[in-house]
Amino acid sequence: MQLDRRQKLMLLKFSAYGFLKNLRFFEPLILLYFTVAKGLSYTEFGMLVAVREACVYLLEVPTGVVADVTGRRRTMMLCFASYIVSFAVFTWGGSFWTFVPGMVLFAAGEALRSGTHKSMIMEHLDRSGMSDQKVRYYGFTRSMSRLGSALSALGVGIFAFLGGDYGVIFPATMVPYALAFMLMMTYPAELDGDTSRA
Repeated sequence: MQLDRRQKLMLLKFSAYGFLKNLRFFEPLILLYFTVAKGLSYTEFGMLVAVREACVYLLEVPTGVVADVTGRRRTMMLCFASYIVSFAVFTWGGSFWTFVPGMVLFAAGEALRSGTHKSMIMEHLDRSGMSDQKVRYYGFTRSMSRLGSALSALGVGIFAFLGGDYGVIFPATMVPYALAFMLMMTYPAELDGDTSRA
């Protein structure tokens, strides 16, 4: 796959996105965080998960409209902002009812992200005349996502082995998500898609 300088830069950015968004240091420890560190019951934790999943489902269509109206880059920036605010709520909240809006914000981030970045990659490939390279190009970006997941799991494993404080898992995840937010700001405007039709 021969790429010019601009195409290599975009491949690097797309790969960096996948790497950063999969640095979810909270994921393996989320049950322990809410039940041990925050004192929720298993029922309350289950209810929070139910709120999250229901909201992701309910927000899929409205967030698609947001992407069509505001553009994909802004949608992805809103996605990461929503995640970061939810992580702040989880970090400093102290009760079930303070975590509910955090879960709604997290769900909004999930719904905003769903399919948006992939459509940006496909838009780039179409505009660059590289539609025939979709499988190889997207495969490379996915491999970087998997690397992020692997390093995240390794980091959390070491953290848990050393008996670390669960309270740092969400602030730790804010760092790569803030970097991903800034990365979205560097994407070219042409990847927003046609917002004039919305």
